[in-house]
Amino acid sequence: MFKYSSFSEYSLMNILNDELYMNHYESFNDPFECRCEILTGFPSKESNSSRLQAIIRAWGFDDVNNSAALDDYEDLVLSLEDSEPNILDTIDSVRISCFSKRADNLLMWAHYGNGLRGFCLEFDEKLILSESNNDVGIFEVLYDCNPSKIDTAVIATLRDQVEYHEDAIYETEKRLNYLKLEEPEKKQIANEVDMYKEYLESVYDKNREIYQLMLASKSIEWKYEEEIRIILQTDSFDKNGIFMKYPTSSLKSIIIGEKMPDRQKLTLQKVIGEKISPIKLKLASRIDGQFKVEITDIN
Repeated sequence: MFKYSSFSEYSLMNILNDELYMNHYESFNDPFECRCEILTGFPSKESNSSRLQAIIRAWGFDDVNNSAALDDYEDLVLSLEDSEPNILDTIDSVRISCFSKRADNLLMWAHYGNGLRGFCLEFDEKLILSESNNDVGIFEVLYDCNPSKIDTAVIATLRDQVEYHEDAIYETEKRLNYLKLEEPEKKQIANEVDMYKEYLESVYDKNREIYQLMLASKSIEWKYEEEIRIILQTDSFDKNGIFMKYPTSSLKSIIIGEKMPDRQKLTLQKVIGEKISPIKLKLASRIDGQFKVEITDIN
């Protein structure tokens, strides 16, 4: 994953300190950033709407017309009363750092790499979050013609399923580990644990998909960026950015634009020389006769 940057005191300090600056979404240049359509409240079961069907699926039923699900639907709604999340607060509390999938993206070099006068940081996606907590993740940006729809009733149902299945796994594993059971019964209970874990993983995946739609979804016109995001959930509701540390070993190389002035190139070389982990220095240069850049190692 690649982060394009202009040459500045701030960008150099971030490299020296092994830090990423995580922005509040309102500081980005897209005025539609994190703008989604929020659907609230539980629909009636008589509506037979697409929202009702999505809630029943989130509840764990493959058949949206399942009679047991419809019979108990009103009890579900009552149990989840006042549990729908505040989506605007969630969006306001995240901080984001933006990357691209490629180091040879011409428009990214033009818009964010100061017309090949800046540089591009190459990170190892598997290492960059290796020392981070569970409130941060990497997401590919989705591109669409319309803003995403985020349903708070579906989210409330999925959260309820997470709690239910985590409790079920705990209780079932406790029976398996502490009760004296015959082998056939042990096998049956172990299968139950696997079933609960498999479903819980699918719920986590659904929650991640919603989070991606909420915080990593943009107009199709931005598709050229081929964007990847690191998204950090914080407890802050102001608009200030924050710094996030990354492991030094996750920074693989610094790719210099060929139009960067020589003095700035020397400065970057000195910055790299002060790092403990080896960081390759590369050059992005224009190819004669083509609208392309090539990335080569600098000896």
